[in-house]
Amino acid sequence: MTLDARPERNGDSSMPEKQPEGAADRRPYIALLVQRVVVEGGYAPARYTEDTVLIHERSIEDAKRRAEAMGKDEEVSYLNEFGETVTWTFIGVADVRETLYDDLASDTSLYSRSFDDLPRYRDLFAFSSLVPREA
Repeated sequence: MTLDARPERNGDSSMPEKQPEGAADRRPYIALLVQRVVVEGGYAPARYTEDTVLIHERSIEDAKRRAEAMGKDEEVSYLNEFGETVTWTFIGVADVRETLYDDLASDTSLYSRSFDDLPRYRDLFAFSSLVPREA
């Protein structure tokens, strides 16, 4: 079984996207999209992913609608290298917030959330640089 990355869906991703009409009126928002990934055969449990996406819209309500549409657009099924069907299903939008700063031209923080259980949070990112130490 393999949970390959989703195949490229929108053509050449190296090309910058054209700014839509009225782009100057739009603010940046961050949305968290949750997907379920299933590989046919039933021998492995479903996996879940959380994608962080940048959206430019006029209001948080518009950003929420755009996030829903983006999540639905990412639904896909394909055959992996073992001939198994891999299905990515959109579960929902976990969060939509304004970015912390409007200027995204240089290095900056995009998203922040708080939590009260550091050991459980570390478990989510077992292979990251979150080295266990006293909280």
